[in-house]
Amino acid sequence: MNKRRPEPGSPWARHCPDAWPREWLDERGELPPGFTRAAAPREADLITGRMTEAAFLAATTRPGSPSVTHSPRSCGKLSPVVRKVFGYRRFLDALANLNLRLSPGAVALWCWLWTCERKGYARCSVRKLANRFRVHSSTATRGLAELRAAGFVRVVRRGRAGVSPSVVRARTSAAPVQR
Repeated sequence: MNKRRPEPGSPWARHCPDAWPREWLDERGELPPGFTRAAAPREADLITGRMTEAAFLAATTRPGSPSVTHSPRSCGKLSPVVRKVFGYRRFLDALANLNLRLSPGAVALWCWLWTCERKGYARCSVRKLANRFRVHSSTATRGLAELRAAGFVRVVRRGRAGVSPSVVRARTSAAPVQR
């Protein structure tokens, strides 16, 4: 069996890193560990070097469709739904690189604040957050403190108990914490 792996940055790694050419399968026909499917004919040509990346892209992309390297920022203003989805994805990607661990309650709290945010700001009260998640108000306060310590939330205006909600800035990536 061939022991090859896709090199970082290679066309194989960019377009079909989970594919393995059928011609490289062993006599049992099993995929090597780390590969989930057999490569399509054009993918096999790309992997083995019989086809260039430009020819592969020309053969696999439909006319008028965005290219593989399409950036969501290059197409102008995003719709609100797409902007929210990108925000969730950026937050979840940032969690993996975070030094301190956030509790599941803090993650759920951030997701709720991001759902409620308008123009970067969300109005919330600890009492209503506690009711929303069916936890004690001290648990909601602790979740907000975790998010603030990690840099995902910044309190813009502190509300008064029973009178007005707090206004917080919800961020999709951890910002440097200002004390």
